[in-house]
Amino acid sequence: MKTRKIEKIICRILVGLVSNFRARWATNILYFFFKRWGMKFNGKPNYISSKIWFDGTDYSIISIGNEVTMSSYIRVLTHDWALHTVAKAFDIPQDKPIGRIKGVTIEDYAFVGTGTILMPGCHIGKGSIIAAGTVVRGRVPDFSIYAGSPGAVIGDSRVYLSKFVDSYNYDPSLDD
Repeated sequence: MKTRKIEKIICRILVGLVSNFRARWATNILYFFFKRWGMKFNGKPNYISSKIWFDGTDYSIISIGNEVTMSSYIRVLTHDWALHTVAKAFDIPQDKPIGRIKGVTIEDYAFVGTGTILMPGCHIGKGSIIAAGTVVRGRVPDFSIYAGSPGAVIGDSRVYLSKFVDSYNYDPSLDD
């Protein structure tokens, strides 16, 4: 455990030194350490901001897909102890704290915008776009555009892509 604390300090120092002029280097450093600490990766991330906070309760329950982009100031939560606190208001006896620990999964090619909060147990589907400032709970379907607090599906990332890339034409009617 002491080794992990030292590694976290080393990681933060290294990332802090390079993040302002070599963002890819910072991503590679974070990728190395997060993998070492048990986080699951399906390939390499495209970009992980140095300004993300991952709940360190158990890195092994966090899974990040290939080519995922994670912007700044994202909070990835894997625990919730609110029930423990509220139960005390009702004098509910507790042999052990009441809470839950659930993993977070981000599938391949997903984009998570700045200021997003990923709640315990959320699952972001392949090719999804999570808008800035969104609170993500539950399951986000593949190729969704998800926004709001609480978040909701507001569109399809394939349709959005076809509006900006002339060589990509997506017709949702062909999915049926």
